[in-house]
Amino acid sequence: MKILRDNFLLWCFVALGLGVFSTLFILTSGVDEEIEESAKSIEKERDKQNSTQEDLSSFRNLDRDYELCRRELQNLANIEKKQTIFWKNLLNARENHLLKWSEKSPESVNADITRLFTTLRSRCQSAKIELPSNTSKTPTIGFGDTNKRPANNYGFGFSSYDGFWPSFTREEAKTIGVQAKIIKELVEYLTQSVTETQNLTLVEILREPAGAIDLKHVGDSRIVLGPEKILLLRDANRISSLVFQLSIKGQSVHARTFINQLKPPFMLRNLSVKRELAEPVPAPPQQEFIPNPFGPSSSAPQPEKSEALPVVKEVYSEFTFLIEYVTQVNFGIENLLEDENFWQNADAEILEEFLTASGNTERVDEAKKMISDGKKN
Repeated sequence: MKILRDNFLLWCFVALGLGVFSTLFILTSGVDEEIEESAKSIEKERDKQNSTQEDLSSFRNLDRDYELCRRELQNLANIEKKQTIFWKNLLNARENHLLKWSEKSPESVNADITRLFTTLRSRCQSAKIELPSNTSKTPTIGFGDTNKRPANNYGFGFSSYDGFWPSFTREEAKTIGVQAKIIKELVEYLTQSVTETQNLTLVEILREPAGAIDLKHVGDSRIVLGPEKILLLRDANRISSLVFQLSIKGQSVHARTFINQLKPPFMLRNLSVKRELAEPVPAPPQQEFIPNPFGPSSSAPQPEKSEALPVVKEVYSEFTFLIEYVTQVNFGIENLLEDENFWQNADAEILEEFLTASGNTERVDEAKKMISDGKKN
């Protein structure tokens, strides 16, 4: 106790030192934990920052990419516009018989085809075009007096329906009616191809069946395509057409004049020419001259003078035309509007700009409605 009383002040300082030390030790331990946690937090934030910078790096050229996309979209719109103009010219809606078709009953189509027989036969006779018979491709119109030419009953691809008309559906009768108008126009082109000095013969006109019923009755007028199919423009999803095959016998001037008259929606897909070669006529045998001992010496037969032959002989050929008549074209914009991925998340303003620049202004309201409905759903 004496030691405590004598060194009280010392012990107070010792106790105070121990207290300060303990307090500082405890505080130091807590600070170390906070520093360690802060270091971990800083490291975590640094990783997040690096990750964010990596994500943002892909957007550094966003403005440039956006401008590039706008230019590419404009180029696409220009291509679509040129394509639309091309297909519209090819379809030629003003003169396309299918697009101009007015609804008729099958009976009305039958009446039109019946009148067509008389009209086309009369025009061919007036133009001095020889026609084949129904049973043979041999022309029935001669080269003599037109008043003495035998009557002809060629059906121009519709021979089965000359006096007979099955029960067609309205749609099938429509196709047959359109085919009749197309064939009428082709025959008119033939009448314009005739010259005054050169004869022209119609060998045949073939067409596609208009449907299941027509397939049963079309007979020899049906066109059967082989490798020529690859020459056609038609496509299951883009282009619809009617195909005809027309054969004539004449000279090249007839074929050239006929081809020059074809314009859209008529498309000449193939032309084959078969030259008609005449067999050479053998010269008459020469008789050996035997002098007549009782006659004058001048009685030897003199060779007959041969007629002058033309330098270029008129040669007739058979020309076969494969003709495709375009009836419907899918211009392409329909496929885009049918694709949900195209308009579901589209910007209405940009889509309107594209449709306007591509010449499809009439589709803007439809596209906007699709976008609006897609956002609602």
